[in-house]
Amino acid sequence: MMTKAEKKHIQFLHRRKGRNKNGQFIIEGKRLVQEALKAGEQFLFTFYTDEFSQVNKEMVEKISSHLPTCQQISDKEMTSITTTDTPSGILAVCSIPEYSIADNDENYIYLDNISDPGNMGTLLRTSVWFGIQNIILSKQCVDIYNPKVVRSGMGAHFYLKSISNLSLDTFRESHTIIGADQNGNTVDDCEITPPWVLVLGNEAHGLSKNTKRLLDHIISIPKVGCGESLNVAIAGGILMEKLVERLPAEGT
Repeated sequence: MMTKAEKKHIQFLHRRKGRNKNGQFIIEGKRLVQEALKAGEQFLFTFYTDEFSQVNKEMVEKISSHLPTCQQISDKEMTSITTTDTPSGILAVCSIPEYSIADNDENYIYLDNISDPGNMGTLLRTSVWFGIQNIILSKQCVDIYNPKVVRSGMGAHFYLKSISNLSLDTFRESHTIIGADQNGNTVDDCEITPPWVLVLGNEAHGLSKNTKRLLDHIISIPKVGCGESLNVAIAGGILMEKLVERLPAEGT
């Protein structure tokens, strides 16, 4: 049985203020917990239901053997601390790591006021897929540890280095800064020298004015069919692939 203090603490982590104050975030569901374990994540707390334990006995035993804070709770208690309408039966609390820019030779994704949690999570997954581990978030972005972003990211958080509220101007002398906009040039028409920063703008308004003045290149995806624009997560994935395939092979 969980204590009132534990319940209150987990519920506080549903909010950005609680996550920032405690330096912790929530993960829910078997798949996310498995991915966290695979990445070597150390849980601060883990809660599971009897039903989940019966179906996933080996997994629960593995977590319990390493974590004294792993405990079984009732379905009602799980419902009171979960952020989903249909609780999966397991919830864990992880620490939010702190990162700083250490290697200016690495490439970055800069998210400029991305507001939709689903888009944010998809962009994180895509970045990991293409081996881009550095994510910068402007001040107005949705919280990268928002529960909806974490679920959409499907474990990407454990393989990324993210920094919030960092000015794009930081990269002006060290990187080629590239902005995505439908009125730009194709990647093949631009002389892009790594390391680079790919900037992806807000879903409704695109790149901000302050961002545009710092860009070395504006790139776009040619339209073959019809439609007004691409979703930022889809466009970001296409541009990441195009940029990564142009990188020199390791050792050359």
